Amino acid sequence: MCLRKVLVVLAFILLTLTLCPPYVTDANGGRILLEIVLSRDVRDDDLSIISKLGGKVIYRFDEIRGLVIHIDRRSADKLLKSLDGVKYVNEAMMVKPLSEELPSICVKHNANFTWNLDMINVPTVHEELGYDGSGVYIAVLDTGLEPQWRNYFPEESIDVEHAAAFLGAMATSYLVTDEVLNRNAWEADSDGHGGVITSVIIGYRYYNLYSIDGVAPGAKIIPIKVIGNQGWGFTSDLVAGILYITKLYIHEVKSGGNVLSPPGEVNPVVISLSVGGPHSGLLYEAVKYAIDNGVFIVAAAGNEGERGMLYPAAYSEVISVGAVGWVGQFGAPAWWRLSDVPEDLSDQIYIPDFSSRALEGQDLDVLAPGVYVIAPYTAYGTAHPPLHAVLYSKGRTPRQYYYLSGTSLAAAHVSGILALVLQADMSKDGSLHLTQSEVEELLEGSTFKIGGGTAEVYDPIIKDVRTYEWSSNAVGNGVLLADVAVCRVVGCSSS
Repeated sequence: MCLRKVLVVLAFILLTLTLCPPYVTDANGGRILLEIVLSRDVRDDDLSIISKLGGKVIYRFDEIRGLVIHIDRRSADKLLKSLDGVKYVNEAMMVKPLSEELPSICVKHNANFTWNLDMINVPTVHEELGYDGSGVYIAVLDTGLEPQWRNYFPEESIDVEHAAAFLGAMATSYLVTDEVLNRNAWEADSDGHGGVITSVIIGYRYYNLYSIDGVAPGAKIIPIKVIGNQGWGFTSDLVAGILYITKLYIHEVKSGGNVLSPPGEVNPVVISLSVGGPHSGLLYEAVKYAIDNGVFIVAAAGNEGERGMLYPAAYSEVISVGAVGWVGQFGAPAWWRLSDVPEDLSDQIYIPDFSSRALEGQDLDVLAPGVYVIAPYTAYGTAHPPLHAVLYSKGRTPRQYYYLSGTSLAAAHVSGILALVLQADMSKDGSLHLTQSEVEELLEGSTFKIGGGTAEVYDPIIKDVRTYEWSSNAVGNGVLLADVAVCRVVGCSSS
């Protein structure tokens, strides 16, 4: 791959989240998406009132007493005056994926380790401790996967049975009936962000040359599309995805482990969120409901720098993740897979300007690699003309790989480490013992501690050394180390 070409592309596919208007209207500007959480159960007469005022129920979330309604703005005030017990109300927020642009050999998995896995000691967990995330399901709530996802990932690593799409706020999902419509939209993505997150967690094939190892290659991915192909979505759809996965896990528990494979064992479920936006009362209730029912949630802090963390990462109940980079980047040919990150991370890491800092009242938990990580990413959509035609003419399967940066990638690393931890927990007696709050505390205590500082790092965009500065509000509890976290569960001594 030509570095010069990659860096040109980088300048144009830097994916950072910006705060969008906290509502959406139709073409004439008259209708809005309204999210309501009640302090009581949703009743049938509520639906009658909505209908009489010309509103349409897009989602009904009985689990959290929530409604998402498409209604004329002028009728919204009348509706709110007619409903009793309104706890939260806000117009639907827009959310976007969080990312930017850019691998030692694993004998056990016949795959290449990369600098980012080396930094957080994933090779030690795989080869010395023997954990790879098997038995753990990670629901990636994102853009879904592209039609050619099998070019990158083994079929057995993707749970196609439970994959789904929730785009109800765009009138393509399950409405009041709870029936998932257009469920195959999860593998019709043309954005690529969901595939990036999946690649960090379970690894991927790099052309037909070799495989790149993932943080938890044994984990099973449930792709859930909550972001449309245009690169944004609504909190309402994110909530639908969270509640869908929670319901799935509740059924898994009640059945004694006979919903997810392997049967007869309750498989832990992690929700990995590399999307974010403003606060939403409906989203907060969904997050609490999922955690209260045993689902684990990891979320990217955001790419907002000093402007602070995004939601849901900013909720204290969530395991939030900021990004770090390595000062040795671009220091040698093929550095991303051949250069060794020193075991002592002192003076080896830096925090990029984009990684969201914790403002007053916000809680940043841990950091993980999120700068210049190689991943498959279709920057121009799945068609890729005329590249596809050229590659097909040569008998090759078209694929794309880029250097990528963002707290999205950092959150994916932590989601994978959490899978390793949960597998280790299950290895004791086949049962899960850890809760979200216990895991959060465990991870916060499994880090390489850092404080505020500065670092001079080569920047491939400006083609010169750049100075990065950060304060204590950017570091959380430090850089999460996979081997330390796993060893705290099984009682080994970390290297």
